[in-house]
Amino acid sequence: MWANAAYGWKGLAAFCGRFHFGGDNRALMKRTGISKRDIIMVNWHSKANKPAFFVARDVERKTIVVSIRGTLSPRDVLTDLCANCESFVVEDNTSILSMEEGDTDDDVVAPTSPVIVGRAHKGMVDAAKSVARMTGKTISDEFKQFPDYSLVITGHSLGGGIAAVLTAMWSSRFKANRVRSFGYGTPCTFPASWISPSLPYQQGIGVLKEYNNIVSLIGEGDPFSTISLGHIADLTKVLSKLCLDTAFRDEILKHTKFGQLTSRDMTKEDYTWCINAMVCLQKQMTAEKLFPPNTIYLFKRIGNGERDGGTIRRVDTSTFKELKLHARMFDLSYHIPARYEAVLERLVESVTEVNEVNSDDNRIIVEG
Repeated sequence: MWANAAYGWKGLAAFCGRFHFGGDNRALMKRTGISKRDIIMVNWHSKANKPAFFVARDVERKTIVVSIRGTLSPRDVLTDLCANCESFVVEDNTSILSMEEGDTDDDVVAPTSPVIVGRAHKGMVDAAKSVARMTGKTISDEFKQFPDYSLVITGHSLGGGIAAVLTAMWSSRFKANRVRSFGYGTPCTFPASWISPSLPYQQGIGVLKEYNNIVSLIGEGDPFSTISLGHIADLTKVLSKLCLDTAFRDEILKHTKFGQLTSRDMTKEDYTWCINAMVCLQKQMTAEKLFPPNTIYLFKRIGNGERDGGTIRRVDTSTFKELKLHARMFDLSYHIPARYEAVLERLVESVTEVNEVNSDDNRIIVEG
């Protein structure tokens, strides 16, 4: 609800089929149920690396909400396309994160405490810095007035990635106020080396593993959960090998009966050969990839009726390490905010009892 409200009245009409006339602020109030006095700051017009967002009070939950809009305009696409990795600073020096527009590095006092350097999608890093500069002081003032409030940073798509980066930046600064991030359809944001050092195909400090306050909810089939420059580079390597090595390609077609067999239909020998072939290809997939952060929940709807159920399970980044080729791999209907809101609402409504809890894979199965 809060994440989708950042799209304003035009976005809500286009993506969610909800028409709220009277401007973006009125749509925000109607969508979230807050009053005009609880709207702290709004910026409905984005620029490259400067996203649209709003800051508001959720009085009922005693929360300050920063909601960052996802991709809606061509200027947002420019932010998406800055897809290489860039470093950013995680620390509690308020002077850096509360710079006003127009300030230069000379206006900033050097931090006195040790700093932690993180890495993430460049466009999202620059966008998070922009939001931090515009909102940091205002949020600090709000916490002085409401010390028992917490901070939630949320967003859908690009907004979810920016929210995750901003939460990592602010995890020390607003620690006493319990800063949390909830992203919906969060795209590839952080490299594996900054999420978990235990992954065999990357090495790194794994700083983000300490931040369980960053949560991503991703729908099965969402194409943007497995698209980064690293994923595309690895896919290019594999396709190049298949094009050049005709003998290897013919062997694949032979063991899969020209792609007609699934793993369940194969003989044990064919299945073993395909596993070994995949391991051989994976050894060439060495590009640095980005992944959705950090505590990831993957949900899937089951059925199409009014009393349908679904599954929500916690997964790690290995779920998104490969870009899979299939007919609907770029189906954007799996990513639009309306689908996320509708499916999650149905899942919540359908929970009359928890039929099964599997502690091994943290999976909860719910049915109507």
